[in-house]
Amino acid sequence: MADLFVFKVRMNIADLFHHAHHQEVFTAALQKAETLEHFVLKLIGFCGLSYLDNVHWLGVREKNQPDVWLENSQGQVDVALYAGEHSLGELQKYRKQANKVVCLVANADIWYQELSPHLIAMQDISIFALSADFVSQLSGALSRSLHWDVIIDNGVISVSDKVDYYQSEIIKLH
Repeated sequence: MADLFVFKVRMNIADLFHHAHHQEVFTAALQKAETLEHFVLKLIGFCGLSYLDNVHWLGVREKNQPDVWLENSQGQVDVALYAGEHSLGELQKYRKQANKVVCLVANADIWYQELSPHLIAMQDISIFALSADFVSQLSGALSRSLHWDVIIDNGVISVSDKVDYYQSEIIKLH
């Protein structure tokens, strides 16, 4: 992306897995070096963790900083969520900064096949995949007013933007 885009985010989230229903309202910016796919994955990751009160959204990109994270009562990162594909070295570095690392990717079969033999001993890393079409469709539907109704239930995420409806299976790879 060449320019910085600012969105007023309003998401009604029904997380049926965690028995939570709430609304999240905040301002988010698509950074110059950030892709739409990364931004959408970050939003979905936020939805997945937002049932807890201590979820944080990364506003300005900082090196090795998670995209979305949960802090414990001492201010330490309990869960760090990173959107997109990361190298084994990056994942190992992230593990030192958080108790649990979560990666959210869009159809990363080749990436995961290469990485999976090295993840056997890393039980504190979870990797979830969404359909690339789902992420692409949401990326194409972004507007300056980002109003989503999100439902998370039984391994599926659904998003409605008052015009269209999008759905993807949430696949746990690791």
